[in-house]
Amino acid sequence: MGTKQDVVRQAESCWGISHAERHRADAVEITERAVAALRERAAAEPDNADHEQKLSWALINLAQLHSARREHAKADAAALESVAILRRMLAR
Repeated sequence: MGTKQDVVRQAESCWGISHAERHRADAVEITERAVAALRERAAAEPDNADHEQKLSWALINLAQLHSARREHAKADAAALESVAILRRMLAR
C-alpha cells in the first residue's frame, strides 16, 4: 500500500483529472485514504498548520469528487469539514 506520503502524493495526482473523469471510484478511494493519512498527521502534530492546510485542500478535492458522482451529502460533509479547519486556522 505504501507510506502515508505515497498515499498523499497519489491522491494529489488524481486531483488534476478532468471533470469527466471525476466519477472514477479509484480517485475517490485514493483521496479518502489521503484524507485519513492527513487527519492522522494533523492529530499527531496539532501545532503544524501545514498539515491542517493540506487536509483542508484534500477535503475540498474530496467534496468535488463526491459532487461529480452526485453524492451530495458526502460532498457537503467534506466541504463543511474543510471550512471548519480553515476557520480554526484563521482564529489562531
